[in-house]
Amino acid sequence: MSNLERAGETLAEELTANGLLGGKRIAVLEFEPHGNSAPSMLGKRIAEYVNLALVREDERTWTVVERLELARMHNEMSEHKEHSVDYNEWMRTHLRADVLVLGNYVLSGKKLRITAKAVDPVNGSTIGSATVSRRVDDEIKHLARTRKPVTDFAREVEDITATLTGRASTRRTGTQSQVKLFKLVSGNRINFKQGMMPVFNPGDEMGFSVRPPMTSKLYILNYDPAAEQGQAILLYPIPLMDVQVFPKNKTSFFPAIISQGVSSYKVEEPFGRMLFKIIGVDSSVAMDLTESLKEEDGYYWLDSSNLSSFIEALSSLPDSAWWSEDIEFWIEP
Repeated sequence: MSNLERAGETLAEELTANGLLGGKRIAVLEFEPHGNSAPSMLGKRIAEYVNLALVREDERTWTVVERLELARMHNEMSEHKEHSVDYNEWMRTHLRADVLVLGNYVLSGKKLRITAKAVDPVNGSTIGSATVSRRVDDEIKHLARTRKPVTDFAREVEDITATLTGRASTRRTGTQSQVKLFKLVSGNRINFKQGMMPVFNPGDEMGFSVRPPMTSKLYILNYDPAAEQGQAILLYPIPLMDVQVFPKNKTSFFPAIISQGVSSYKVEEPFGRMLFKIIGVDSSVAMDLTESLKEEDGYYWLDSSNLSSFIEALSSLPDSAWWSEDIEFWIEP
């Protein structure tokens, strides 16, 4: 685990240690910067790690609001133009959660200090709290200087995460998806070490591999979270191309699987954080997630006009019928 992931584990353990969260429905909200710390992706990532730790607990008696539900709430906010309404207040009234987990963080020199609270949404009282400090490593540095998604679209897309992702049971049985990003240097694949932040420079060659946890139809989105225009391009599938089924536990390499003789993508600007989002749907499910998408320039595109339909289609699937994983990387000068 990275320092930040261990921090999420520790916070979750302390918040649940006294048994006050037993039998509750818990929603984890984005952590806020405190003091001189600037708003960044760090607060969102802390919340994701706390959320993941709460879901992983084998003997948990609580339930955790799925990230997909948060995506639907975000989408509802943007559709109803509720931007004047406080985000946390909207979550309190629409998520039907018994407990909200929220908090703040402070970056000071080489230390990151995180404080989390479990709050009763009815009266605002704190029923539990936890604090943890961690050494600032490369992941924390990158996230602290990375802007949060600038559009409603990007924020909603990043919340689409399968419940299966990170479950302890999937780790034990070996059914967790495996996605790896790599550089190509003189035709050789150079993998990033575990815990290492994937950083590319313009002109580099990149690719990634996918090893599905179930025989799947894949949907691979590529987008810039900081782009002013909210949209994502689907790298796979591509219109007019035969759609493949990807066997369970078999590794496929992209872009080689799409274009014969093409082994990498050429890295170009813009600089900053970029994201591939991979969604796998069980091949036995008769659903095509591209039906609501528009075709342009030889690709499928997801944007604010069809995001609701895309989310609703995913929401209609049982948890066991799909999975999702993100590949995060940075492009630097």
